Amino acid sequence: MHTPRILSRLTNRRFRMLLPLALALGFLMVVFVPFAAGDSDREVNATIYVSSTQASPGDNITFWIWIEPLKEKAKRLVITEDDLEGLVNVSSTAPSSCLETSESWVCVLDDRSPFSIQVNATVANVTAETDIHYGAEVKVWNKEKKDNEDDKDHAIRVSTKVHILPRKDNNNKQDQPVVKVELFAVQQSILPGGPLDYRVNVTNDGAAAHNVSVVVTIPPALVLISASPWPSRQEDQLTWILDVVPRGTTVLLFSASLPPSSRVEHVDLAIVATYGDGTGQPVHSQNIAPSVEVLPTPPAPPISLVPAAVALLVIGFVGRFVFLPPGPIDASLLTGSGADEIFLLHRSGVLLRHFSSSRARDRDSDIVGGMLAAVRMFVEDSMDPAAGPLQEIRFGGG
Repeated sequence: MHTPRILSRLTNRRFRMLLPLALALGFLMVVFVPFAAGDSDREVNATIYVSSTQASPGDNITFWIWIEPLKEKAKRLVITEDDLEGLVNVSSTAPSSCLETSESWVCVLDDRSPFSIQVNATVANVTAETDIHYGAEVKVWNKEKKDNEDDKDHAIRVSTKVHILPRKDNNNKQDQPVVKVELFAVQQSILPGGPLDYRVNVTNDGAAAHNVSVVVTIPPALVLISASPWPSRQEDQLTWILDVVPRGTTVLLFSASLPPSSRVEHVDLAIVATYGDGTGQPVHSQNIAPSVEVLPTPPAPPISLVPAAVALLVIGFVGRFVFLPPGPIDASLLTGSGADEIFLLHRSGVLLRHFSSSRARDRDSDIVGGMLAAVRMFVEDSMDPAAGPLQEIRFGGG
């Protein structure tokens, strides 16, 4: 009679035991779901590379705005430069899918492949040591959206800086190392599984540089095949440590390949060299290699029946000479033993009866009788009369 009351107490106890666990799970969902949503809302990645982090007035500097669309709607982008201070003679190079305005680019892309915009500039004349900051804003262009605040929330800002040292004399660059790096791909396009060859030029226009670090960032799927000299690899980075880089150009070579199962559309590599200037301060020189297109794997050629037919024909000829006796092929080998056709003639030449192994044969009896009568007369005339009357004529080979 007290069973319902006992079950009620047990249920209440289990609920009290599960209540802390439910509260803990709810707290974790409240904490981590916004972070996950924030990551999934990211529409584009961007960064800026610079050819050298240290320069003097009159030096040429190159900036690369590297952009990677992450979502389908990120195929429409607006890239806006910050105000350029300390730089003159500015020019740029952008993909054909980007329209350039005074200080921005509007890009309408065909796919979500990464791309870069190259900006070339010259350092203006400055008399004091300073830093030049170069930045840009990348945002998704939504022509249906009119709220500017929403656009700012989804915009990405990237920047870098260059340390400017005033030029003391004309030989200032000769007293310290000035290292620049370039990365070239031999092939403009490859097939998965094919080789991809790269050349790295480490050019020093100043004094000898010591302990120069050259780092090339590669896709994780890329497999290193050979290199000269051999670098160390850590995940997606190849690293060379050069004890001395004299004045001139030092060449590094390496070859890699993509596995046939990879689904990469482009191969994009970046390079950075780090060395010390005359005062021991680290200087970085960066560059980006031209993008290499990965072509789709061609479909397998259709199976041709010509080789099989030729093989069967050869086997037939070989079998004919190996397994069959020389001479014409006897019809008995194909249709069995016995005569193929029998004609019963009267001495007057009239065809009395015709027997044939092929029912499909249909001949005019008068024509056949006349032909056989002519043959019989020819044979009788050429025979010796002493042999007796002609009784049978056989036709056949062998």
